[in-house]
Amino acid sequence: MYSIDERLRGLPALRDQVVTLYESLNQPHLAVPGRQAGPAKGYILGLRSPNGFAIFVYLHLTGSGECAVYVPSNRAVKPEEYESEEAEALGFTESMGFMMDNLNFRSRTVAEQDQMIRDFAVFHREPPAAPAATAAPTRAQVASPPVAPAPAASVPATTANLGKLFGAFCLLAVASSGCAHVPSENEINDAQIHYDLGVQMQVEQSQNALKEFDQALLLNPDMPEANNAKALLLHVVFGRPDEAIVFYKKALEVRPTFSEAKVNLANVYLDQKRYDEAIALYQEALNDMMYATPFVAHGNLGWALYKKGQVDKGVGHIKSAVTINPRFCLGYRNLGSIADEKGDLHEACKQFSKFREMCPEVPDAWLREGTCLAKKGDNAGALKSFATCIEKAGSNELVKEDCRRLTETLGGPAKGSP
Repeated sequence: MYSIDERLRGLPALRDQVVTLYESLNQPHLAVPGRQAGPAKGYILGLRSPNGFAIFVYLHLTGSGECAVYVPSNRAVKPEEYESEEAEALGFTESMGFMMDNLNFRSRTVAEQDQMIRDFAVFHREPPAAPAATAAPTRAQVASPPVAPAPAASVPATTANLGKLFGAFCLLAVASSGCAHVPSENEINDAQIHYDLGVQMQVEQSQNALKEFDQALLLNPDMPEANNAKALLLHVVFGRPDEAIVFYKKALEVRPTFSEAKVNLANVYLDQKRYDEAIALYQEALNDMMYATPFVAHGNLGWALYKKGQVDKGVGHIKSAVTINPRFCLGYRNLGSIADEKGDLHEACKQFSKFREMCPEVPDAWLREGTCLAKKGDNAGALKSFATCIEKAGSNELVKEDCRRLTETLGGPAKGSP
């Protein structure tokens, strides 16, 4: 099922991320919600990400220069599910009157692929300006030499005058403070490429990811996404919260409505026990109807309120988080921890069991459930949980050792155990 994501204006992608690309052979007249009715060019774009695969439908309204990006209800599907997602996208576009043509992107030469990414509207960060007398190139045009830049005389007089005015200002200001560098279009595009590479590396190659984000910011210092991504690594991976705050604030200075950065900054404040500042930012994010992961803000807001002594209010927000996202592991863990601290073992074990049920690959879930069961006197259940904890811990020796120690405390196997 597809719906328009108003936050998206295009689908910039690296060559290696593109799995499938379809282009419409025709331009039916469409009335897209919130946009001027007129002829439209259609694209289906399948992308690969670290989380799986997703297929998007992009419409370029060639008369008005507007666009609409339709996103699937599930943006991360497994390889074996991709074919059915592609069929759904084809059915969706054909229902609007498009005749779609598979451009066989993966079988083309690197030069042809790069030309498509440069020229096709779907890959633009912003839709091509109207009037779009020159439609997106057809397959036959892809291998053609690039069109030469328009002559200077074609630049509108107002734009040229603004450029001269800015140049004059730089000349006047250079003696005192200098004129800030404005990234060129190429620098902005290169920064985006470095940012995308960093995103792909950030889980398993955090140091290389940090280098890519640094390179992106060298090219485009005001890029909010790169500032946010660098800050996240500094806080979560490298343990440098004060430096992270600087980059989060830079991201928010450039884009004050960047709710993901607000929540990430609030998480730093939460770790620093600056609860009032954290709470204010979580609440701002929850007031943003376009914020994509409200369960994160609800969950962390609840924990901040709990740490401030507002227990019932905090628990309410954490329960909202797990209602929105039943697989929000941290929510169940925190609910169990709060109940445990209040001495409600029945509720604590219930929440830790839910933690284990929804997040069975997380060894900490088995450790916490086993510890709670042991407190209740259910030694058999506790030993079973600890055994699974050891199995799931893998190379996490700290958790594994905790589970072994607790197993031995309950009289469980010590000899012959790994």
